Amino acid sequence: MQVINEDKLKKMSRYIHDYIDSNSGTSPKLIEIAEYMEMHNSVAYRYLMKLSERGDIEYKGRGTLKASSKDKVSYRRTPILGTIACGTPEDYRQDIQGYVAIPTEWLDGECYLLRASGDSMIDVGIDDCDLVLIKIANEAYNGQIVAALTEDGTTLKRYVYSGGRAYLHAENKTYKKKNIYPRELMVQGIALKVIKDLR
Repeated sequence: MQVINEDKLKKMSRYIHDYIDSNSGTSPKLIEIAEYMEMHNSVAYRYLMKLSERGDIEYKGRGTLKASSKDKVSYRRTPILGTIACGTPEDYRQDIQGYVAIPTEWLDGECYLLRASGDSMIDVGIDDCDLVLIKIANEAYNGQIVAALTEDGTTLKRYVYSGGRAYLHAENKTYKKKNIYPRELMVQGIALKVIKDLR
């Protein structure tokens, strides 16, 4: 019996999963898989059975091919809605500047992305130009990092409630003035994650 080639097995698995993702759940036929892999149908069938044994796909012959969902990750196109200050509050334009595919397990309700500008949150890992995943919310718990609207515009800061008063706290140890006490403070969203390029 011929030995299964692991590289070809991985190539076939990628083809099947990509095909199903690109065709709204429709699976490729055996003949299509064989043509892509440049194999005879009988060899392609043997490889399919091996993938099925390993739990990567479900295949029982006669076109009943399904991708296993045990390791499947789903994504949602999430809009980038502009830039938000990590420093002095300023307005940001809420026009869609692009989309990023975000794993749904990262999301919590309706979310969007903002590009950070400034250095006031660098001590918690939010650097200039990072993308910050924001959950739409108008309330926050004490200590959460929020996108907030003040009388001076919008900013990304830690929300603090103490002594019967809410204020915004910068996370940069070099700042002499770390707290902002706005007259008007409206929470617009809660920061969930940071996406950054490696430098």
